Amino acid sequence: MTLPVFAKNKIKIVSGMDMTNIYERIKFANKKLSVTFEVKDLSSKIYSITNIEGIETIAQYEERLVLEEKKRAQEAREKWERERQANLTIVPVQVVNQEMENLSKADAAWLPGQVQDKFKSNLQAYLGMKTVVDSKSEAALKKLQAESENAARDESTSIELGKITTAKFALFTKIRRTKNGYTVSVDFTDLTTGEQLASAISKEYSKAEYLYGTTGAVDELTLAIGNKLGIKISDLNKNLLASGSAGFSVDDQLALAKQNEAQFKKQMADYDAELSRLMTSNDINAIQNKNRIEAEKALLVEKQNAERKRQEDLKAQKARADEDAKLEAERSIALKTQRDQMAKDAAAKAAEVRKLKLEKQGVLGQINILESKKKALVEIRQSVESRSRELYDQLVKDRQSEEERIRNKSYSTVELGSDGKPTAQALERRERQIIKSYEDLTNKFFSDCESVKQSTMAQQNALLAEIRADQKALSAVRTVSSMGEELKVSFGKYEGSKDGWNAYLSLYSDGILVYTDNFIVKYEALSGKKAPDMATEMDDAVIEEYTNNVDMYNSLLVRGAPIIYFEIDYNLTAQADNKPSQYKFNFSKIRVINTVSGKITQNSALNAVKDQTMQPEQDLREIVGIVAAEKNQFELAKVFDSMGIKMVDIPDYDFQMLNTEVTQKLYTAIMGSNPSKLKGDYNPVDTVSWYDAIYFCNKLSEKLGFTPVYEVDGKTDVTTWNYTPHKGDVIRGYVEQKINADGFRLPFVFEWKYAAKGGQNFTYSGSNDIDEVAWCSDNSGRTTHPVAQKKANGYGLYDMSGNVWELCWDVSPYDDRDRQNFGGAWCTYGIHCKVDSKVYYSASSRDDDLGFRIVRSLSN
Repeated sequence: MTLPVFAKNKIKIVSGMDMTNIYERIKFANKKLSVTFEVKDLSSKIYSITNIEGIETIAQYEERLVLEEKKRAQEAREKWERERQANLTIVPVQVVNQEMENLSKADAAWLPGQVQDKFKSNLQAYLGMKTVVDSKSEAALKKLQAESENAARDESTSIELGKITTAKFALFTKIRRTKNGYTVSVDFTDLTTGEQLASAISKEYSKAEYLYGTTGAVDELTLAIGNKLGIKISDLNKNLLASGSAGFSVDDQLALAKQNEAQFKKQMADYDAELSRLMTSNDINAIQNKNRIEAEKALLVEKQNAERKRQEDLKAQKARADEDAKLEAERSIALKTQRDQMAKDAAAKAAEVRKLKLEKQGVLGQINILESKKKALVEIRQSVESRSRELYDQLVKDRQSEEERIRNKSYSTVELGSDGKPTAQALERRERQIIKSYEDLTNKFFSDCESVKQSTMAQQNALLAEIRADQKALSAVRTVSSMGEELKVSFGKYEGSKDGWNAYLSLYSDGILVYTDNFIVKYEALSGKKAPDMATEMDDAVIEEYTNNVDMYNSLLVRGAPIIYFEIDYNLTAQADNKPSQYKFNFSKIRVINTVSGKITQNSALNAVKDQTMQPEQDLREIVGIVAAEKNQFELAKVFDSMGIKMVDIPDYDFQMLNTEVTQKLYTAIMGSNPSKLKGDYNPVDTVSWYDAIYFCNKLSEKLGFTPVYEVDGKTDVTTWNYTPHKGDVIRGYVEQKINADGFRLPFVFEWKYAAKGGQNFTYSGSNDIDEVAWCSDNSGRTTHPVAQKKANGYGLYDMSGNVWELCWDVSPYDDRDRQNFGGAWCTYGIHCKVDSKVYYSASSRDDDLGFRIVRSLSN
């Protein structure tokens, strides 16, 4: 560089020192620098910089670069940690039961589900996470977790994970049966990187129920995981997880209730947001997830209602405690000392009693186990149904493929006529081959499904046997104590006229209010003395002592001092399987026990009964699934094939229609008699009324295993209708349709007309030429004819025009005693055989030109 030194002279500066990154070094100095020069060449006016005082040396510069790089890396790491910390409460966390070790088959059936549900609830309630339990992705996640324990998960695996689940984190649980009890260990994993963020193992618990019970293994591990992830847990929640709420003061209980309410509101908002998202989702699992969230939301509503009731009780008790605080200054020192000593003694003894009572599980714990077993059984059945549906989807594809193969085969020489076209025998042979392939493939489907079912049958039978035994065992009398978590008690004011305090009892199960009652705790139960008779007692000292004692005990009760506790005896009856998860609680006795002495001071009968449906409901009834439906269809096809008729699917609508009118052969096979005047096995049945037709529909449905459609006064069983077909009777009662039934029925008018058009635009059903498609007065010879002799319409339906008028469900717009009939008949002119031609017959009318055809709904 050059610098002006004198007005007309310039000098040249060169470096005589290491100038590596000199600009960065000078810039970093950020102060005035002192530069030392020496003459390099005086004649050429060249000066050399030998030193710049105030800048770093090369070594210092390089050291600074290393430190800055470390700082940037640390800041990036901290930023990433902050983002991940935030994500812990934003993105879903999947709870996965990864492994069971040494568990008996009985424990393995229900215990993992209980632990999983408890973790799901705890992560939501105490760590603020959005948790999911998705059984569909669970198996894949287990496999990937096992792989990650042997090798680091790579980027391609992370991409695959994104396809499996929307969760970004997972809590993997392992339950182990030890020599003396059970342990649970957990790994909290980032699914996108495979990094294990936190892990912990519980202490050993002597009983399986203690793993998921209050202050059990799951509560212990929730605290540990929260600490290791750096999630702040309130002191209230820490105490709750470590010791339970039974020893909480009224203020603590009220604070906890308010905290729960806030948490419930947040969960409800999350559910609503997720449901809103699923409404527009294209995810194939959206419907299943929507149903799951709606069930969880319904359960949350019950918990919210229970929490509101709990808050009301606590607020009332808090108000009485505040009133008591105002009286504190008026109390004597002796009274305060006695009260405080009693409270101290009771608290010490209560800790011992509480520990003892927690060792004895109430019947609600047994119900939870029973419901878990039912859940496991239902899930096994659902997995069988899911696999059966996969096999059915393959069956449909195989049927179509095989039919196409048979139809597209070239005809051999012996199958062709002189005109080079297939003979009628060859065509019939092909049709029989298609029917045979249909039967073979269907029978293979039934066999494969039966194998799937049998592979789980031993497990199903064992679970069902345990469930039945557990249901029977519920009838034994159990005891629940207010020293535990299930029974909550609050106290009202002293009732002088009743010589006692109002006590309000609430029994909860998993946050759901099961039973409430109010009860008078007698003065004698606390003091050991009878209350004086206010009307006859004349000694003021006795009344004063009585007053002081009431005040002291009142103060102890509203402060939550455990000077007494309650026990309720009760048993349960599990309702029948058609009432899923319903139980009848029978409350028999209630006791008041002095905490310090352990003596029963009051014993009363209850004789109260309460029905309760546990949530979510677990339906033990067998799943009537795709196999049963296909068997019905198969039997239907065989019956109809033997008669040369079949049900055909109607395009763009979810119903099937018989391709012919109901024949006399089919009608007689179902009803046992043939009322037709114009006889012929394959002629349409005639001389039947609308009442006869719906009677036939229900009988046909029952014979082939479908759900009957028609009800008379709420009953589908035709033997209860008090109706004799073909005798001129009418059905006396309210006739209606079961909308969701899959049985046979008469078509609605709009269904009949749509099917009659056959996707075409002809005057008659299938043609503009009436002789091609209809038997009418011009060509019938004054009688009905065998079905399917004329040309079919575009949907493969015969005789929609002519032969007999066909009954529909719909009433006449002019007289609700009449029904609409369409299509014309053998005795009508051609104009009456048009697709929109109709007449009205009374529901009880019978004539030789009146018949019907049947339909079945598919979507329901």
